[in-house]
Amino acid sequence: MTRETISRLEWKWWALGSAALIILTSIPYGLGWLMETPDHAFSGFFVAIEDGNNYLAAMYQGAAGRWLFHNPYTPEPHAGLFANFIYLVLGKLAHLSNLPMVLVLHLARAAAIPLLLLALYRFVAHFTPWHAVRRLSWFLVAFGGGLGWLWVLAGGTFAPGAMPTDLWVPDASAFLTMLTFPHLVLAQASILWLAISGLRFLRHPNGRDGFSVALSAMLLSLIHPYSPPILIGLLTLYWAWQGWRSRAFAWKPLLRLGVASSPSLPFLVHALFVFHADPILRSWQEQNLVRSPHPLFYLLGFGLLCPLALVGLLRRTPLSRQQDFPFLVLWVLVIPVLLYIPSNLQRRFLNGYQVPLALMAVCGLVVLFYRMRPGWRRRAVSGFKTISTFSNLLLLGGFIILVTERPPLVFNTRAVLTAMDWLAAYAEADAVVLAAYDTGNLLPTRALVRSFVGHGPQSVHSDMRRDQVRAFFNGTLSAEARLALLREHQVRFIFYGPSERALGNASPDDLPDVQLIYDQDGVQIYEVHNGVQTCQWCAAPSHFPAGPLRVR
Repeated sequence: MTRETISRLEWKWWALGSAALIILTSIPYGLGWLMETPDHAFSGFFVAIEDGNNYLAAMYQGAAGRWLFHNPYTPEPHAGLFANFIYLVLGKLAHLSNLPMVLVLHLARAAAIPLLLLALYRFVAHFTPWHAVRRLSWFLVAFGGGLGWLWVLAGGTFAPGAMPTDLWVPDASAFLTMLTFPHLVLAQASILWLAISGLRFLRHPNGRDGFSVALSAMLLSLIHPYSPPILIGLLTLYWAWQGWRSRAFAWKPLLRLGVASSPSLPFLVHALFVFHADPILRSWQEQNLVRSPHPLFYLLGFGLLCPLALVGLLRRTPLSRQQDFPFLVLWVLVIPVLLYIPSNLQRRFLNGYQVPLALMAVCGLVVLFYRMRPGWRRRAVSGFKTISTFSNLLLLGGFIILVTERPPLVFNTRAVLTAMDWLAAYAEADAVVLAAYDTGNLLPTRALVRSFVGHGPQSVHSDMRRDQVRAFFNGTLSAEARLALLREHQVRFIFYGPSERALGNASPDDLPDVQLIYDQDGVQIYEVHNGVQTCQWCAAPSHFPAGPLRVR
């Protein structure tokens, strides 16, 4: 049996593991839909809700016929961007199938899980023929986490940026990735396929592996344009190490690798150009801070993998003598350096890193096995696997409890959703809507409009505009200042519901050139005319039809 051959028993292992993870990661979502009431609807998210709504907004745009993503969270006009492509396509599928968009998103997430687990097993199998090592490495990535559970039990702060990464960084945890969004699952799968194909292609260039390099690099670039250069860079470093060791640099394989991965370049060039040239997109990039936390949180986040990986790096084992093992060493050593280079995207460099770290940790565990009595080895493996699942079980249980409590944002008021659907049916495309931040984040998932503010990185001057909205609704601004704000940003509609009332009691009713056009169940929508009346019901504001959702 060759090193990369996967037996029938291993295929069963992959199938059962895929089914188990699809079920486990779907439990909180299924429970969320079961917990819906006549007054409250499940948002479809319980973690990273702000980003989840952004992806639903992209799906809505795709369903509306767009192939370029338009930032729906800022009032400034701007050109479309080749971004969120997967969600634009999913939106079109939702439109064709007539299924709810959030359901299509999670069906895509579930469908992507087996692809990631297959890529993971293929990657591990490339480095070792030992079935026990393959299964243990696969388990540690698919089901394992770090020591975040100890942090929680010790009463540590439970907040992003101030706790171990296995509790909040999907890029550092395959389980958390599979629990969140489909594009993150596909990105990790693409990284592993690119690494495997690139290694094989460097050693024996052939059409099959070249096509696999091109396809995985292109798919990865569609999701994260900055990721393919990192993998190609690691492969280039590995090629240089081989050349230095043999004192002979084979240039043709490297050139062929560059050609094979070139389909990913257009997306990277496009992203670099538009995010530099367009001031709206440049603001998005500057506000999109994905910085690394304190190193301690990485060490706790990866837990026992770190000390075991260190043993695997320092001591030689039968695994370390396997072909291409130095590539793992390079990956494990280079990424920690990249995590703290001057960049807004530091945490993104973690994508896929858990896999080589876990495999290196298993190498370290093999070293320790030689010092153990045979009877203790099985117990050590069982204990290691059990401890590695604690953080993920804690997360899963916490999310289940969270969903059962029906908190705001996780559950949305149906009266608000009905008003948004009404606005979707009768507002012109890309009309600017002034609303509270939470409302502005949700609104583009239901209507083809632009929110005045609603997403931290994507809303230009996000913090300032949140303050402006707060002042608009709490009466701090005079009537003249409120009108000036509406005119400056060409606001077309004002949404006035529970979130807006929570900011203050300054209703738009007393503003000139602002007319009530919708009033149902405690939610009002006002149209800003600026002297021009366009709404067909403005002449009879006592009648507010709740029209069906109409996707343009």
